[in-house]
Amino acid sequence: MVKIIMIKDKNGRNFIPIAEDYIRKGLLDEAIDLLKEGVERYPGYLSARVSLGKAYLEKGLINEAMQEFETVVRVSPDNLLAHRKLALIYQDAGRTDAAIKACDAVLVFSPKDKEIADLLRTLKKERIEKSHQYVKPDEQKLSGEMSDEVSTIDFTSGWEVAAEESKSGEVSGVFLTESMGDLYVAQGEIEKGIDIYQRIFQKEPDNESVRGKLINLKGQAGPFDSAQDRPERSQRQIKQLGDFLGRVRINRS
Repeated sequence: MVKIIMIKDKNGRNFIPIAEDYIRKGLLDEAIDLLKEGVERYPGYLSARVSLGKAYLEKGLINEAMQEFETVVRVSPDNLLAHRKLALIYQDAGRTDAAIKACDAVLVFSPKDKEIADLLRTLKKERIEKSHQYVKPDEQKLSGEMSDEVSTIDFTSGWEVAAEESKSGEVSGVFLTESMGDLYVAQGEIEKGIDIYQRIFQKEPDNESVRGKLINLKGQAGPFDSAQDRPERSQRQIKQLGDFLGRVRINRS
């Protein structure tokens, strides 16, 4: 069945609607088999991975679903559906910090998402309540010095791998977007955000929105240029951004 479907289309990518129909009809094993075959042939086809994650969820294979959604957001940080699914998976698993991070990612791209905003408030409330439970006076100092070892998605590592694959502004079939840069900046990955903005600006020199964000980041970082304890990496980042903006001014004049 799977191979016959693949052969019908020379591009072999017509299997997702069929798999989604299987999921709706409760034919989960058939959907999973079809999608696994598709992902094996097209590992970078993120829509197939999202559908596979959904099928795994319906079948109760939570870890398998989580792995698929995490793969998607590593490559495409602006995939809202994958982030939404991860937020719920992490919440059910008691991984509050990871769930909060997934909600934050959704709200970067969709700030009016009421359902996720409500979930985020609930998660933050739960985190505060947990932090105050069962902490004896003599344990407060110790608990304050410890941090939960919560496994979260490393967007940076995903970007670094993708960046090696392409320098043209298209990464593993996913076009760089301004929103992807916004997400990195929002999560404190300033260097990665700047890198994306610069790549976009090099392709779109009239993009005033991206140019403004680059200038703003330089302005925020400026007062720290002379700090003795500033990490060498950050100093290099600011210098590179300054050099880039200098070249932009020359080219525009």
